Amino acid sequence: MPWYALAVSTRIQLRRDAGKVGPTHGPWIRTRQVARILGVPDPGELAAVEDRHGEVLGWGLVSERSSITVRMLQWGAEPPPPQWLSQRLTRAFEARQHLGLQAQPTTGMRMVNSEGDGLPGLVIDRYDTQLVVQIATAPMAARRHELMKELRTRFDGPVHVVRPESAAKTEGFEPGIEREGEHGPLCFVEHGLRLSVPAPPSQKTGAYFDQRANRREVARLAAHAEGPLLDLGCHVGGFALHAAAAGVPAVGVDRSASMLERAAAHATMNHLPGLQWVEADMFGVLDDPRLAGPFGTIVVDPPKIAARRRDVDRAAEAMQRMVARVAARLRVGGHLVLCSCSHHVGSEHLDRFVLASPGSFTRVALRGADLDHPIAPGHIEGEYLRVAIYQRRT
Repeated sequence: MPWYALAVSTRIQLRRDAGKVGPTHGPWIRTRQVARILGVPDPGELAAVEDRHGEVLGWGLVSERSSITVRMLQWGAEPPPPQWLSQRLTRAFEARQHLGLQAQPTTGMRMVNSEGDGLPGLVIDRYDTQLVVQIATAPMAARRHELMKELRTRFDGPVHVVRPESAAKTEGFEPGIEREGEHGPLCFVEHGLRLSVPAPPSQKTGAYFDQRANRREVARLAAHAEGPLLDLGCHVGGFALHAAAAGVPAVGVDRSASMLERAAAHATMNHLPGLQWVEADMFGVLDDPRLAGPFGTIVVDPPKIAARRRDVDRAAEAMQRMVARVAARLRVGGHLVLCSCSHHVGSEHLDRFVLASPGSFTRVALRGADLDHPIAPGHIEGEYLRVAIYQRRT
């Protein structure tokens, strides 16, 4: 037995048929790959991951109840240093300073993006002077006090901690929401626009910072198109507000009346004319006269439609019907923007939706999340956002 295994409280031995395991195959070790767990699986301790011969392949955080038994922190026989959490938080925060987002100006951004920053199970979003921390795994829940202590050395404003009920049930920790300061909205600036979202708990999660660069790029395209922009799934203003800031009339659609009220308030706050808001389900008939078109740009940005692989066929059928219905309202030469935040609904599905729509389309761009949402190389599950931009030719 290697010398370093003697002091390890938990060792995860992989099956003979575990498949390819290593840096290029992602940071997750699933239950089906595990032969046995030696020792007590403590989420507060590091676990050594071994092959069937006892050779240490790397080190990670163990979640006994989850279908993802280990989330790797480091590959190789050498374990991470005791201060790994502090070091990785520092690197993540420093990395955001080098992105230049503040100069846009933008004060709302993701500071920690789970595996993309080497901190699996942890997401931290900054809203100007406030932080929202989401803890989604038992190992991160076990380190909550250490995490808060570290954040206090880096940030002076209120810190709100969310432990989602769904994750808590899967991982086996206590759900809850801890809020600091007043319970008002979370305010921030995005590309010079003043915006806000409800603080947790809210109807939807945050401000969708991952779409920030896409909102700006679509607004740029819309400024050169003939006709207004239609934003399906606009949340608190989304693509519609950015289009209006570029001088393009826009119609925003969402099924949440409270989000549309906030979107309208954002338009007033930022002195943006030419905006209309329609309360409707994007998967419904969309028979409001304001949605008849023709539009120069149409954005389809649905919520997650397929959380599991077995949901894909059903979700794809609904998406395909809806896309065909709205694509007919797009001018020739205009752009259709299809978004998917479901890992299992990829660009090949988006292409299929367009091919089943009236008219002829060509894909001119395929985009993902903005730069403050890094992805660990090899972690295909982390590459969840696809934004395909198509131009209508006939």
